[in-house]
Amino acid sequence: MSAVDLPPGIGLVGSPLGVFHAPSRARRLALLAFVVVTVLGVLTWYLVSKHPWRRGATVQIVLPVAFALFALLGLTVRAARIAVTRDGVRWGWTSLGFHQQASRITRAHVYRDGVALEARRGSWWFLAARDWDRFEVLVRQLRRTELTIAEHDGQAPLRARLQSYGRFLDALLVTSMMGAIVIAYWAS
Repeated sequence: MSAVDLPPGIGLVGSPLGVFHAPSRARRLALLAFVVVTVLGVLTWYLVSKHPWRRGATVQIVLPVAFALFALLGLTVRAARIAVTRDGVRWGWTSLGFHQQASRITRAHVYRDGVALEARRGSWWFLAARDWDRFEVLVRQLRRTELTIAEHDGQAPLRARLQSYGRFLDALLVTSMMGAIVIAYWAS
């Protein structure tokens, strides 16, 4: 047995100062959408199998799959976490994630509705307040990483807010559920 002491910043993700999840309301919506779309998709397929040569049967077979994939996407994205470490910020899951190294972040712009991480090269990375639980704690943990922080009054600029996926993802999930209901009704 041996112990190895590795200095921070050599490419290994450090221990997180904070781990943040999607709001529980958003995670419940994603789970509900997945269950509803899956159950209605199976029901639709059953109804179509009784009369497979009816007009529109191909649409009734394909659309439930598309709705299920949208719901699975929502469930997957809402299961992702943000981990703030001294080495940077990581978005993703246990086995797959995207890491913005602290050495590449020139400044963290803190707005009332989110944080924009400005990279040396490339685009900004915007973390919307509505997409993450305990957002004020997330900002506090970013300050502990010793990044340069720029406080701004008001909302983030439009170019940063366009990166926020929360409202679009929730609308996609609700639309998928409504579409699954319509297709199941049509198949009956």
